[in-house]
Amino acid sequence: MPELDISEILIKIPAFLGLKKDQLKDLLPLLEEESYAAGAVVIREGAIGDSMYIIAKGSVDIYKSVKDKEEMLLNSLKKNHYFGELALFDNRPRSASVITREPSILLRLRKKSLDKYLNQNPDIERIFYKNCLLDTIRSYRQMSTDISFFKSDLLEKSSTLAEINKDLLSAKKLQDFFINTRVLDYQRYPIPGLKQSFIYNPTLEIGGDFINLTRFSDHEFGGVIADVMGHGITAALAGGAFKSAYALLVKSHGTEPSELLVQLNNHFFDNISSLFASCHYAYINLREKIIKMARAGHYYPLFYCRSENNLVSIKSFGPALGIIKNAEFEQVNISLNPGDKLLFFTDGIIEQRNRDGLMYSEERLRKVFFDHISLNDPDIMKGIEKDCEEYTQESKRDDDISLLLLEFPEK
Repeated sequence: MPELDISEILIKIPAFLGLKKDQLKDLLPLLEEESYAAGAVVIREGAIGDSMYIIAKGSVDIYKSVKDKEEMLLNSLKKNHYFGELALFDNRPRSASVITREPSILLRLRKKSLDKYLNQNPDIERIFYKNCLLDTIRSYRQMSTDISFFKSDLLEKSSTLAEINKDLLSAKKLQDFFINTRVLDYQRYPIPGLKQSFIYNPTLEIGGDFINLTRFSDHEFGGVIADVMGHGITAALAGGAFKSAYALLVKSHGTEPSELLVQLNNHFFDNISSLFASCHYAYINLREKIIKMARAGHYYPLFYCRSENNLVSIKSFGPALGIIKNAEFEQVNISLNPGDKLLFFTDGIIEQRNRDGLMYSEERLRKVFFDHISLNDPDIMKGIEKDCEEYTQESKRDDDISLLLLEFPEK
């Protein structure tokens, strides 16, 4: 990588603000080139970090533990991006894990190398630690503002909690309208060339999951599934804001999934702080026989390819909505043929547990889905629901369950 490229990266890092380009170039000999295989752990969440990294080649994913052993994708970084810069001036455990997505070359700046260099260059040392102090002060101020806002917001919500509880049944009716069961009921409102079915079971009267189909024409429509963090009233309130934004944005951006997710992400980031949502959106054109899809930190859908008589993996990267401003979302296009089937789901079903505490799991969902396809079951969704109920029996359900199945029948 040319020296100028690395200098341009360093100058964007808050700790190096104010340094001249010739001073930044003096830092370049400190960078160590390291090669990593795909799937290598560069930084492990909870470990003490000692280095900042610049991506010279390849890409990495950043994951955060959210509950138990589950991890959520926060972001994906490509060439010329950097990460781990806080390790240059603190010795605290790292807040997330960084794993390579492909064979990658990283440029590593170790804290001990930088400390030695700063000791020999007091003018640069003063600028560096002044920047660190200013950045720390900004962080504390923002934290204080967030805490004050949260306390005020909490008091306001607490004072109206009783009234909200009384309105749960009415809210459920409103949420049913957002979910748009009229469009999802394929027997009453058919879309030629499409068979659609769904399951929507919130833990309370209302929940944070969202499924919907939007018709653009007789042969074009968009399907979405989303899961706001948590469940119950808080998730439902945030979900309502998401649904309103989706209803407005899908009209202008619904034919380009990646752009739609960019717009939804920025809306979520600007208006619903401290919460995030996973989402998967697909634009389907039956006439051109194509599906365009993009995801935001959501589970990959299950796609049955009739020509291969198998479940085909459809993967793309993109962080959950509301975490990173102006995040990018990869879009994938796949060919559509008669007999294909596309199943979207939230984590509510695969994380349901039986009496022994074992989860239903994504592997079981895949198997049950494929088995019912192999049996030519006319009601696959009912079969999945029955299997989940038999597996969990009387175990308590602690998350919303939502699935959306799109089938493209053979003529």
